[in-house]
Amino acid sequence: MVKTHPLTEKKWSATRKFFTLLLIFYLLFYMFPFPLDQIPGVSILTGFYGTAIDFINLWVGKNILQLDTLQKIQNTGSGDTTFDYVKLVTFILLAILTSVIVFFATRKRINYDRLYYWTIVYARYYVGLYLIVYGLLKLFEGQFSFHDFGRLEENFGDATPMGLLWTFMGHSKIYGGFTGIMEAGAGFLLLFHNTKTLGALLSVAVMSNVVLMNFCFDVPVKLFSSHLLIISIIILAPNVRKLYNFFVLNKTETLNHCKLVFENKWKARTRAIGKGILILGFSGFIVAQGIEGMYSYGSLAPEAPLKGSYKTLAFYEKTANDSLKEIQDKNSRWKNLHISGTYGSILTEADSTIYYALKIDTIKKTVQFKSYKDTTKVSVLHYEEKAPKAFVLKGKFEEKDIQAEFSKKSLEDYRLVNTGFHWINEYPNNR
Repeated sequence: MVKTHPLTEKKWSATRKFFTLLLIFYLLFYMFPFPLDQIPGVSILTGFYGTAIDFINLWVGKNILQLDTLQKIQNTGSGDTTFDYVKLVTFILLAILTSVIVFFATRKRINYDRLYYWTIVYARYYVGLYLIVYGLLKLFEGQFSFHDFGRLEENFGDATPMGLLWTFMGHSKIYGGFTGIMEAGAGFLLLFHNTKTLGALLSVAVMSNVVLMNFCFDVPVKLFSSHLLIISIIILAPNVRKLYNFFVLNKTETLNHCKLVFENKWKARTRAIGKGILILGFSGFIVAQGIEGMYSYGSLAPEAPLKGSYKTLAFYEKTANDSLKEIQDKNSRWKNLHISGTYGSILTEADSTIYYALKIDTIKKTVQFKSYKDTTKVSVLHYEEKAPKAFVLKGKFEEKDIQAEFSKKSLEDYRLVNTGFHWINEYPNNR
């Protein structure tokens, strides 16, 4: 059974009941179907729910908000699309409609204490598991990676605010790992009843920083991170006054305690085992993915061949009589070539950047370029390393037979990488 908190033993007013229902249904519409949508097989069923919500969302956007051109775009990595903002309105309208129906249809037949209790339990797991995901991803280099050559060669003023933030967070593994520990720690604390208030406190602190960064650096997960913060505040809300009395007024307080108690031991053991499997399985999966990523393309991966930034010294096109002619067209002439393992980019003299999937054959001495925009465009060039810092590419690239000479820069050649840490600084190194 659920031991009700002393404050909830009082008779609920009709207004309180309705607005409690409104909060409950909004949270349920927003949080569902997580984490069921992460389970193979089950995600197929939850997909029907997502399809239905998308259909309603389009109707609300076009007929109520008069957004005639509204459509759900393919996943771009942004959680702040027009479709996402309209979905907030949709969830609010659905929550109001559902609350009205439930309020008048059930009247006194609902145990509001129990309903609110289980909603908060679901909210704790929703925020907790997401914090564990983001925390462990940071800890295992899954969210922020160290600088690639395209970023290092980019003009500082050409970076976006989000790009600047990602560069800052990826620069220090220790700092990134620390923020990951804080997030994952808050998540784990939220999952256990005795530590949920401490977890909510830590979650509010951590997510306040995350939300502020997302707004200040224009990171397109403002809606999601804001909801994680708001839900954390809701979880903490019943104990805010007591925490204020304890920390500020120096009074002795006992936190509100509403706990699920099982009359049979086997039920309690089954719950504990199920909870352990969920937490360990979920966390273990994220850790396994993180470690695999570190060995595949992270700091533990083998050093990729030819990795570096190449500045163009000369760029020629072969003529009909096999003579070399310097290419002057800025749209065709390369300014820099960046190779970072299985991907790379070409910056032209016209400051246009084109990204490619690369396949390097160190035996045949070839580099295959496959355009991300048009995968039918595949070019294979032969390379030659004449000296540690000298590099030559030859062959048919798209429509032209080219030959290019480069000078190479490695990570250690950049001040941002080679400056390192110093206990003693006679002068600030703030260039």
